[in-house]
Amino acid sequence: MSDFCQSHKRNLNKLARRGFTLLEILVVLALVGLMTAFSLPQFSVIRDRLTFTLNRDTFERDIAGLSYLAFKEGHPLVLVGEYPRNPSDEKTPLERLQAADEGRLSRAPGQLRPSWPVDLADASLTLPEEWRAVVTKPIIYNASGFCEGGSVTLMIGQSQYTYDLKAPTCQAHLEQ
Repeated sequence: MSDFCQSHKRNLNKLARRGFTLLEILVVLALVGLMTAFSLPQFSVIRDRLTFTLNRDTFERDIAGLSYLAFKEGHPLVLVGEYPRNPSDEKTPLERLQAADEGRLSRAPGQLRPSWPVDLADASLTLPEEWRAVVTKPIIYNASGFCEGGSVTLMIGQSQYTYDLKAPTCQAHLEQ
């Protein structure tokens, strides 16, 4: 072998045996510590954003899934009132609507009485804590799987998001 190869091989062996000094290791550990200190607070922000996004996506999926649920169960569902429900209420919003409709004996000329399907059931939504959904005008999901459309307002703390549900599929579209 040439002298160059021999000297190069010796230099490599010296480098391989040398390793790192204590000072080099301490500098690397200090840099890793600094990077961790700056990035650690961002992990909670990222986690909160991810949780919010997942919960919102679940809400949108549940709203869209009510059409399939009505079709699968073979009877219409209605989405009305506030969610989550107050367990101390004596009547559901559907029962209150039906009772109010039955109680109206006199109607203005030309005013139609809404016809509620006999087997109409109250739909339910599960929401995370501190989230509320309000449906002012009833949204009926027919047994055929089609819905009549409407809007749902989602309240999260001080923020409000209004979703427009367009007939016939009632996919939730966030209004801008």
